[in-house]
Amino acid sequence: MARKQGTEARRIGSIETPPSLAVRGTVPAQHLEAEPPSSDGHRQATRSAARDLLNLLEELAGIERIGVTPLARLLGIPVATTYRMLRVLERTGYVEQLKKSKEYRLTLKLFELGCEVASKTTIRDVATVEIERLAEQTGMTTNLGVLVGGDVLYLSKIDTDDLLTLNLPPGSRAPATCTAMGKAMLAFDPRPVESIVGEGPYHGRTDYSIRTLDALKKELTAIQRTGYAVDRQELAVGLWCVAAPIPGPRDCQEGAISVSAYRLGMDEVESRQLGEIVVGFASRISSRIGDLGQMGDLGLWFR
Repeated sequence: MARKQGTEARRIGSIETPPSLAVRGTVPAQHLEAEPPSSDGHRQATRSAARDLLNLLEELAGIERIGVTPLARLLGIPVATTYRMLRVLERTGYVEQLKKSKEYRLTLKLFELGCEVASKTTIRDVATVEIERLAEQTGMTTNLGVLVGGDVLYLSKIDTDDLLTLNLPPGSRAPATCTAMGKAMLAFDPRPVESIVGEGPYHGRTDYSIRTLDALKKELTAIQRTGYAVDRQELAVGLWCVAAPIPGPRDCQEGAISVSAYRLGMDEVESRQLGEIVVGFASRISSRIGDLGQMGDLGLWFR
């Protein structure tokens, strides 16, 4: 079993594809359960089979190629069950079997589905030009993200020539409480913050991470006053980040953008200057979204 960064499987794994989309309409029910639904026990077995199938896909996403028996061991399910699921996925085009080794690997079909989903994420297309300009102006790495549950889902990233950078490619997630983008979106979300991230204590990534609801609410109140959020080494030691929400209709936010860099520190003057810049670019993205919306009901957006 070989694991390898940058392989086809790893690229597929970098696309965040909803599990329901990954298998919807492609896996005939008879391949998962032969008997017709007739009892609670059967429904539980069907749900278990569906979970096993999704776990199999996720495991394959991080593996270059693998045989049936090693994969069954990783999943903790019978070899026969693993083989049946692989055969279903092979017939529907999600996996292929290598002729010589008889091992299996993912095809690009999940990547294609992910791209179809991403193509509907209009905010990413609109924001890309602006975050490229933001990277050029500041010389810092820029990101675009949206709030999904209690996490930030990264949609786009523009790297600079810095030697140090945090490996968060599009499709990655990070806790909203540990990131500038997450805090910026939480601060302007009309929902109670505890309904999004819970009441804590929150899992911290560093000693600087926010861990309690009271501390988070105090931080969000400050963000509401300034319009931007600062990550002071809360996600990774040495990483500083400034973010602003992208204003949307009805006092909502469509997402957030940020600038980040590894450095020894960032004083209040610099964070305020960067905050003003990021807020300006976020407003420009919001205006572009509004202009497109006036051309016709685009149904928005990611949310």
